[in-house]
Parts: sequence; structure tokens; C-alpha cells
Amino acid sequence: MKKNLLLLLLIFGVTSVTAYSQSRHYTSQSIAMGSGGTAYMSGFNANFVNPANLMLEMHRANVEVGLLNFGLKTGGDLANVAVYNKYLTTGQLIAGDTRTNMLAEWFGDNPENTRNLSTTFSMSPVGVSYRGTKQAFSVASRMRITEDFTINKGMAELLTYGLDSDKFSTRTPINFGSNTIAFAEVSFGYARELDFIPIPKLPFVDDVKIFAGVAPKYLHGIYTANLQFNSFLTMNDPQYGSQYNITHEFNYNLQTIGVLSRQLQEFEAAYNQNSDAELGDYVDAGDLGDDLAGAQATGFGLDFGLTAELDISSLPVPLFMKKDKKLRVSMSFTDLGSLNFNKDASDVYADGTFTYEGIGEDETVDSYFDNLSDSLQNDVYGQFNSQGISGIEYSLPSMFNFGTSLEIGNLLVAIDYGVGFNTNGLNSDRSTLSLGAQYKVLGFIPLRVGTRVGGYSSTTYSAGIGLDFNNFELTVGASSVSNSEKRGASIGAAWSGLVIRF
Repeated sequence: MKKNLLLLLLIFGVTSVTAYSQSRHYTSQSIAMGSGGTAYMSGFNANFVNPANLMLEMHRANVEVGLLNFGLKTGGDLANVAVYNKYLTTGQLIAGDTRTNMLAEWFGDNPENTRNLSTTFSMSPVGVSYRGTKQAFSVASRMRITEDFTINKGMAELLTYGLDSDKFSTRTPINFGSNTIAFAEVSFGYARELDFIPIPKLPFVDDVKIFAGVAPKYLHGIYTANLQFNSFLTMNDPQYGSQYNITHEFNYNLQTIGVLSRQLQEFEAAYNQNSDAELGDYVDAGDLGDDLAGAQATGFGLDFGLTAELDISSLPVPLFMKKDKKLRVSMSFTDLGSLNFNKDASDVYADGTFTYEGIGEDETVDSYFDNLSDSLQNDVYGQFNSQGISGIEYSLPSMFNFGTSLEIGNLLVAIDYGVGFNTNGLNSDRSTLSLGAQYKVLGFIPLRVGTRVGGYSSTTYSAGIGLDFNNFELTVGASSVSNSEKRGASIGAAWSGLVIRF
């Protein structure tokens, strides 16, 4: 039966490579070791990666208390540092063939091609875990903020060409979108050893333990806004004494909640009574902090996992003959659940065609652009409809994780695969492989390195260092890409916060 469980873990891990990558919980250790952690992240952080690991004895202390652990990851194919450095840092005039080549390298040839940039910040204000002989308990809090931004080549052309009638003489798609989500969670973890399962004797294996863990969590929604703007722009040659004839076919949709939702609906009502009403008189970003006073959404989530730990100390490994050796094989499902933002939720939308004739006999070029700006605000962004909706549903970045780790004395090596079930945050439609290693110099100075292949950006390389005693930890980790030309850049950083064990 034991062999079947181990085989099942391996099969799940191998098959996961064909699907998606994922947005993980990043700590200073995991980000430095390639952003994995399924088979080695322990203590209260295990709640968010693999609750079964609450039973791992990575340190001799049984109680762990952590304060202000945080991690940051940002990246995507829009952040093409290679193209940026090639064209925008060398003093070149961005015009003619230079401009054409830059946009072609950045976005490709099709004006509908899109590029994305995603950022996720997470912070665990406090976490506590206790590991007993046969079972473990934990409670941990975490806040997450994720921002996704997408732009197509047509929009990039508008930003670099401006209102160029030659460039936009044919109908060109101008699209962009953004999605912001912020929420907090409180996770309650429980794990135990499945010591009732009979374990047969295996070659070079002195002992085998199976741990199972689960961590239900309460979700507290703070804010969300989702904007999708799609349009087509056409600019004709001058006629009837005008400099430009602009046709802008547009439709946009903004879903939001709370203060911003109410402000937009108030502006719509005022505009319907008086078309001279201005958006800036009703929308004040400074008021958005009022939404922090109460929950904008509530929900529940779940993380659970399974870890097999094999004591293979008798396995003869050169240079480590007399060292303790532990092999771990793990799997987990994380971030199962969703939130429904239902406090004053609304859907703001518009669909129409904007036409502007351009300079008349009494207009100057300056007044033309001033009038164009006013027309865009009033006739495009100003004329919208809004309706209250039951809520804005957000699915957590659910994922399946598989990992193995080998601990030999002060050396730890690990491999992780990830499978995301959606594309929220840093999830991607590319598979991910993470490799990492850690060696503790003098037993308390961890030197960590790692790499991640696949996912939402080009290949990343990472490293970390700090102090990690049995009773105290203060470590940092960082990651970046060496070449962002193919899949874009990615940077990450994490700090363990103050971790005390006793």
C-alpha cells in the first residue's frame, strides 16, 4: 500500500508538466531556490503551499512564530528589458525604421498581439505553528495584492506614433485592460502522521512516514476593479478644410465596487441631467481608502496536501556517508476557493462610435487638441451606462503542486512542478519547472540558489542568504532573468521577516 501511495505521487507529478504554471506563496527560502517549496517549506508558511509539511522537522524547535514575512513577484512579456535597453537607452530618435523595428521586436507583426505585465505582493503579518509527535497545528494570516495589465500592439503604436494619419489610415485595433484584486486571509492548518498505514521494508530505507495536512481559510475581500477597453481607430486624410478626420469605434466595460462604484453612478446621473458635468468633479481617488473600513467580499478557501518522508541514511552517498539523509515526495492542491465582491458592485459600460472632424477655420492646432481631449472625455468616457450587479466573482489562483526534496546534512536540493487551474495573477499557460539548492555554511548561514523554467516570463535565476539558527531566522531572497527577449522579464524579492522558534 505504501508503494502505491508513492507511485501515485510520482504519477501526478510527471503528468502535471503538460498543463499550467502557477502563482505560489513566496518566502525568502522558496524564491531563492527557484520559487518551489512543495516538499520542504515548513512551519506556518506550509499552510499556503503544503499543509502536510507542518509535520516536517526542518528545525529541532516545535513552535514557530513569524512576523512580517513578505514576497513580491512581477513580470511578463510586456517587460521586455532587452528591447527597452536596445532602443530606449541609447539616445536614438524613435522614428522611422527604428520605431517600426522596436515595436516589431516587442509585439510582433500583428497589431492585435497583446503583451502582459503582472505583479503580486503578499505579506504574512503573523503566523504561528506547533508541531507535536503525531500532529501539528497552525494559524497564519496573509494579505495579497495582484495587478494584471494588458496592452496590444495597436495601443503601443498610438503611444509611440501619436495621432498619425498615415499610420492609422487603416482601421487599427487599440486595446488595453487591467485587473486589480486585494484581499486578506486567515488560514487554520492541521496535519498529522498517517501512522496506521502498514509500511513494508524497502531497500536502503530505514523508515517511512506519511503526513497529510489541510488548511481551510477565511477570505476577506478588500478591493477589486476590472477594466477591458476595446476599440478601433481610423484617421482619414484632410478634407473640407480640416486637418484630421478621426473615427473611434469603442466599447469598454468596468466592473468595480464600493466608493468608486458609487462615484461613477453619481456622475452618470449628473451627466444625464447636464452634459457639462465633469468626471473629475465626482471621482476622487483619495476617497477609495474608505473601502478599507469594512469587508467588500467574504469567502472561504482550502489548501491541502500529502508528503512522504523516507529516511535513507543508510544509502551510501560519497562525501556524505555518515550524514542523515531524508527524501521527501509531496503533492498539494492550493488556493481552492473564490470571493464574491458584492458591496455596491456595478458594471459601467459603453459601446459607440466617436467621430471628430478636426480643425475648423477659427481653430488653431493647440485648440484642436484641447477640443479633442474634451470630446474624448465627454463623448467617449462620459457617455456610459451603469447598472448594479449582484457581485464580482474572483477565483483564487488554484493550482496543483508536486515536488521532491533531498536533505543530506546541511545540503538541501529540490525539484518542483506546478499546474495552475486558471490564469489569475502570475498563473500562465506554460508549464513550470523549479530547481533549487541550499547549503548551510557552519550550520546557520544558508546559501541558496535556484532557477525556474517556463511560466509567465523568461528563465529566472535566483539566490539568497541570511541567518537561520534553530531558534531564529532572518533571511532574504531575490530572482531575476538573464535574457528577457523571448518571454519578458521577471524580478522577485522576499524577506523572511522575524522568525522565532522554541
